[in-house]
Order: sequence, then C-alpha cells, then structure tokens
Amino acid sequence: MGTANFNGLPARDGLYWFDAHLDLAYLAQNGRNLLEQTIPGAAAAISLPALRQGRVLRTLATIFIQPRVKPGTAEEPVDGPWCYDDYQQAHTASLAQLDIYRQWQQAGLIQILPAVRDKSVPGPAAALEVILLLEGAAGVRTLEDLHEFAARHVRVLALTWVDGTPWSGGDHSGTDITAKGRELVALADALGMFHDVSHLSEKAFWTLLDIGRNSKMASHSNCRALLPGKQYPQRHLSDQQIKALAKSGGMIGINLFSKFLVPAGRATIADVVTHIEHIAQLTGRSDLIGLGSDMDGGFDAAMLPEHLEHPRHLYRLADALARRGFGQREIEGFAHLNWENYFGLAPLADG
Repeated sequence: MGTANFNGLPARDGLYWFDAHLDLAYLAQNGRNLLEQTIPGAAAAISLPALRQGRVLRTLATIFIQPRVKPGTAEEPVDGPWCYDDYQQAHTASLAQLDIYRQWQQAGLIQILPAVRDKSVPGPAAALEVILLLEGAAGVRTLEDLHEFAARHVRVLALTWVDGTPWSGGDHSGTDITAKGRELVALADALGMFHDVSHLSEKAFWTLLDIGRNSKMASHSNCRALLPGKQYPQRHLSDQQIKALAKSGGMIGINLFSKFLVPAGRATIADVVTHIEHIAQLTGRSDLIGLGSDMDGGFDAAMLPEHLEHPRHLYRLADALARRGFGQREIEGFAHLNWENYFGLAPLADG
C-alpha cells in the first residue's frame, strides 16, 4: 500500500474500494448497459468496467424496487420493471433483479459472496465481489419468502424504502416496525442476515436496535446534524443514532448524493470528509465508517460532489482524507478494511 503523509501527498497507491451501496440490477433494468467501458452521456457513472477502473472491487449490490408512480399524481411518473402496484408484483420484480445478479455470476462478471468468509482465505480478484442487499422488503410477501431470498444469497435486509411496507415505517412516514415486522426481524436473525437501518423511520431504528440480535449498519446514510432544514430529516442519522450504532458494533456508509451532504447546492469532496470527521469525532473512532456511495442510485453524476463524478475519481477522496490528517490505516479502513472487518472478509490479494 502507498504511504500517506500529512502534507497532502496522494494516499492512493494500491488502494481499492468497498462500496456498500450500488443499485446495479436497477441500473441494468433502467436501460444502462453495465458491460460498457464508457457510458454515453454526462449523467452516467457506473458500469462494471468503470468500477474496475476505479478499483471498486467489492460492493453491497441491491435489490431495489419501488411503487409505480402513475401520470396524474403529484409526483413525477415512474415506471419500469423495478416498479410494482402490489406486493405480488414487488415479489416478482425482486426475483427478476436476483436473476440479473445470477446471470452476471454465471458469466464470470461478479462473484456473489456469503456475508461471512474465512479471513485466512483471500478472495478471487477477477470479478467484482458482491454481497446482496434487499433494499426494502416490499417483495417479501410472507415470512416464508425470506427463506427464499436467503437461499438465493441475500445477506442484508432493509425492512423498507422511504414510505414504508407492511413490515415497517420508513423515513418519510415516521411509523414504527409492525407486529409482523418484528417476526421478520426475528427470522432474519435466525437466517444470519445483517440489518440495514438506512430508510427506517427513527422509531423503527430504535425498535430494531432493541429487538434485532444481528449486526446493524446504515449502508448509505449521512449526518443529520450537518443537514439542517431537510424535508425528511429521518433519512439522516442523528448524533444519538450514530453513537448507538457505534456502541452496537455497527457500520455507517457515507452517501455521495449532494443533497445528503450539504443543505443546498452541490457538494464538494471536502463536504464528504466533513461527514466522516463528524462521525469520527462524535464516536472517537474511525473504524465504523466506510463508503456507501449510492452512485447513480436515482440521481445523475451532476449530483455527485464536484470532481467525484466517476469511480475512477475515488482516489481524490483518499487524498482529501490524507490532507485532513487521516493516517494511512484510517484511509485504508474507510476505503475497504472497515467493511471487510465488519463482514469477516480477508482483504483481496491484489489490493
């Protein structure tokens, strides 16, 4: 690995990245050719070759679906194979995204991981390694469905997206985990799943910390204290929630969406570092912070921080951390080691 000093010199040599939130199957369904080296149009950042170019070698890859929004409503119409009108359609849409990941694995493009591996055995470096994250459990119609998702290698469960599901309230609704949701949490624990608190309402967050036995993470959430005046403040972690995740042994992935970094306008790389510093100063630790970029997850590259519009620019974030006084081990931790330690993974041999 390269050596960071405190004079602003690059911290990038040999560094690779673990990104804890990428909506890869959704992007494929939304018309993105994930196999192209160069994606036409300034809005695009993510493809499998682009991730390799930026040395993003591991990720949490989501199953992301959302309610269909029809013309004539207050919201912009949204339709596609990732959308649903009822929970049977949600189940079908979720399985379709799982099939995309299965096909990519069969083609040798990705390697789907169990969430825990023997640390003494380095993983293969040829393909992007992914851990599957069910972002919102709308496609889980019954408790039995969760057994199916687990059998298909889903290892991280988020109970809801923004508005809520029959299992839990979301960050827009403010409501709690339901009685059936408590049963789903217990089953997820029994199946060895990790819990993702991003998109939970605050009530649901505290309930999950109370009842969930397995480890919790916020795969792509930032600091509420740095985002005054936001319409949905529960989308972001309060200082109390950050401290609770730290105490419980959890992890926080920093989201690169400008609206989740600054109150208004476009963010800078320095703003990303400010969120990292806030968590580190609040908890007295840096080993619970990683990347959860959500890059291209419903927003285009113009809403990423300036000069951080593509995976190949991530080294600039490492450089910015070095300039702000982070040591090499802390930078490696943020880039990949903290997530690898969380999931029990050995660092990659080519890192």
